[in-house]
Amino acid sequence: MNMKKMIKKVSLLLVALIIICASMITASADTIYYDNGLLYTYLNNDEITICGAAEGVTTVKIPYYINYRYVVDIRNRAFLDNTEITTVDFSNIAFLRRIGSFAFAGCTNLSGEVVIPNTVTTFDTAAFQGCTSLDSVVIDAQVEKVPNQGFQGCTNLSSVTLNENITEIGYYAFAGCTNLKELVIPSTVTTIADSAFDNDEEITLGVYYGSAAYTYAKGKGIAYTILDPENIPTEPKEVTFILGDADGDGEISILDATKIQRVLASIDPDDDGMITLRGNVNEEKELNILHATKIQRFIAGYEVAEPIGTEVTRTIQVPVE
Repeated sequence: MNMKKMIKKVSLLLVALIIICASMITASADTIYYDNGLLYTYLNNDEITICGAAEGVTTVKIPYYINYRYVVDIRNRAFLDNTEITTVDFSNIAFLRRIGSFAFAGCTNLSGEVVIPNTVTTFDTAAFQGCTSLDSVVIDAQVEKVPNQGFQGCTNLSSVTLNENITEIGYYAFAGCTNLKELVIPSTVTTIADSAFDNDEEITLGVYYGSAAYTYAKGKGIAYTILDPENIPTEPKEVTFILGDADGDGEISILDATKIQRVLASIDPDDDGMITLRGNVNEEKELNILHATKIQRFIAGYEVAEPIGTEVTRTIQVPVE
């Protein structure tokens, strides 16, 4: 065999070896491994992504490392439609940066509380969509957005805690969370998608006066509670009433004394201060039990002196909200 033919054959052999080695490297990158009930693969020499759980696993406890490599990622669709999972625990992580799209979507038996840890900087679309048994969520992650469809259809979800990193709530983020009655929205939130709370007919949003959430709730007709009422501007208004008529029914009776007692015992609300105003027969700043006693004596005919029982006009400050 002449030299040219030999060189040509060696060259072809080297090319073939390179192709085989390249394909082996590619295959290795996608090889799925198993450890303590979890399926995973390597992202690089130092980092691992979780791909799923072995059959029969009900508790998913994400570790901070496997085989001396850091767990930094939960792959897209890692646990999609896994109906065996009942618990997800992130308490032992240290390096987890990402929860992928649809990572836990359709885990219909996942219940209890899930805390998204503060190491997470990427929280992708529909990560917990359709987790119909999930009870509670705490988002402690360093993310700015509750993802689109993040908790859509979580019909048992009754408690959600958002941290002040959050600036945006994505579309359908909590849509169909029909058991979610209250949600406090931090003042840091500046953007809320129109559909964020679709079909959540019984929800009440806790909002800060003048915030984006306040404007959103008013515009969408969603019930809301203002968390900082002291910041609501007020304006003067004249009100006329009978002094001693604590309950405002137009006459003085034992019910007025009872109403004062119930307000003092924190059983009934003060109706924006009007019970204090009407029941304050001694013209004092604060309501006290002596006002109820004086009304009782007035009813019994012992107290007839003015001003109790007279019609008076006062100027009060009322919220402009």
